[in-house]
Amino acid sequence: MGQFWLTSVDKFGRWGRGRLSTGWSYQQGARRRISQTGRGSPSCLHMARPRRTQLPQSIQAAISAGNGLVSADGPHARQQLHVLHREGLLLKLAHGQYTAPGFWAELGEWDQYALASHAYQLSCGSGTYLAGWSAATLNGLPLLGRPPQLPEAVHPKPKPRGAQRGRFGRTRRERVPDRHLRDYNGIPATGAGYTTSTIALTASLPIALAVGDNALRRGANVRTTLPDFKGRTGVARARFVGDYATPLAESPLESLGRFAAYAGGLPLPIPNAWVGDGRPLFRVDGLWPWHWAGFEADGAVKYNSRADAALIVANQQEREWVLRRLGLDLCRYGWARAFNNIDELTKRFARLLADNPVRDEPIRWWKHDPVLGPVEPEAADWPSADPSGIILPPRWWVDHRYHESTYGGQRKPA
Repeated sequence: MGQFWLTSVDKFGRWGRGRLSTGWSYQQGARRRISQTGRGSPSCLHMARPRRTQLPQSIQAAISAGNGLVSADGPHARQQLHVLHREGLLLKLAHGQYTAPGFWAELGEWDQYALASHAYQLSCGSGTYLAGWSAATLNGLPLLGRPPQLPEAVHPKPKPRGAQRGRFGRTRRERVPDRHLRDYNGIPATGAGYTTSTIALTASLPIALAVGDNALRRGANVRTTLPDFKGRTGVARARFVGDYATPLAESPLESLGRFAAYAGGLPLPIPNAWVGDGRPLFRVDGLWPWHWAGFEADGAVKYNSRADAALIVANQQEREWVLRRLGLDLCRYGWARAFNNIDELTKRFARLLADNPVRDEPIRWWKHDPVLGPVEPEAADWPSADPSGIILPPRWWVDHRYHESTYGGQRKPA
């Protein structure tokens, strides 16, 4: 044990000396820090703390058990998670909700949005339900375009009305009937019908229609939700979806093709109609029976990384040969055309119909029933050969997720 004197300056600029008793000896290369507290007071010796390089096993296990999330459920846990977040070992998604940066980086953008939405709902507590695109990540509706910047939620208490926007999400207080509230594996969210109408308020109209088609195909009823949106900004879009969505469209790409006909004021196509020589042979994604013309939506995914891609192409070529032998003219399109340049797709449909003027007799066709298959069409199933005359809501291409005049993240159609 030794003693030595320290000469120091206190916080007031006064010089002083303090005696420090030591029970240690210098070691070569050791890093030590001496801190003096006050005039002439004993100093404390501290070893430099090594920087943590990985999460504790208990936190890693909690993230795995929580489907990517770990929650601060007490003061001690909050302090521990805060320190790990400050050290860069955790990513904060909402108040008291964290995930591992490596886990987050491996997720796609919609999976990241779904995880952030779950974290936001947990941070809001009971009585809060995910809504809009956040709810769509749970109830199976198609996730089109880029996700919004923030998760969306709703608090179904009418007072006080309005929206609250924070760093990690935004919550709207509004009256939501209990019949529209669901629980998806422990996560509260609005049902598919209510979610569709919420999305339609702000999404571009083609995307809103594709979401509406899918909701109807899943058995949701969009029209019954419309009275709950009376007076809301964008309700004209929600009404359009309620009027023109159909459960017969089997993919968002088919829905976008049908919308291209709406946007051009063209005759209404029949979705997924059967055609054949005396008996139903093949379905076409969209059919204009009086024009003997149709469209086919080709998603590139069916050709990607598949061992049977050559067989798919061969069957498609055989199918198209039969359809053309029936006298049917076709327009094919993919995602690049429908999603990024729907105006050009509308023009192609218009040229297709101009090249195939209305005939006295329509092509033989059958209506598709999801349960029974091809059935004879009723009088109400027959479309007019005349232009539809549909008037779209103003600025239908604006998608408010991006706070700019875009459709699906792309610029407005010409």
